[in-house]
Amino acid sequence: MEMLQIIEQYGVPIAVAIAFGFFIWKQNKFIQDTLMQELDESFGRLEAIIIKLIDAQKVALMELKATKAMLDTMIKINEANKKSCKECGRELDG
Repeated sequence: MEMLQIIEQYGVPIAVAIAFGFFIWKQNKFIQDTLMQELDESFGRLEAIIIKLIDAQKVALMELKATKAMLDTMIKINEANKKSCKECGRELDG
C-alpha cells in the first residue's frame, strides 16, 4: 500500500501512528545492534584496564612486603650491633 492510500482509507491519525511505530522499531533496532556492540567493546577495554590495575596493585604489595622485610632486617642488625657494642664497652655513633 502506498502512503496516500493508507491516509485515504484510514485517516491521518492512523497513518501518523504507523509512521511513529516504524520509527520506534528502527530506533530500537539501532540501539540493540550498534550501540550494544559499542558498549560491549567499551566494556572489554574497561575490563582490561581493571585487570592491569589489579596486577599493578599486586606488584606494589609484593614490593611493599619486600621493603618491610628489608627494614625489619636492618632494625634487627642495628639492635644486634648495639647489643655487641654494649658488651665490648664501645659506644655506637648511629
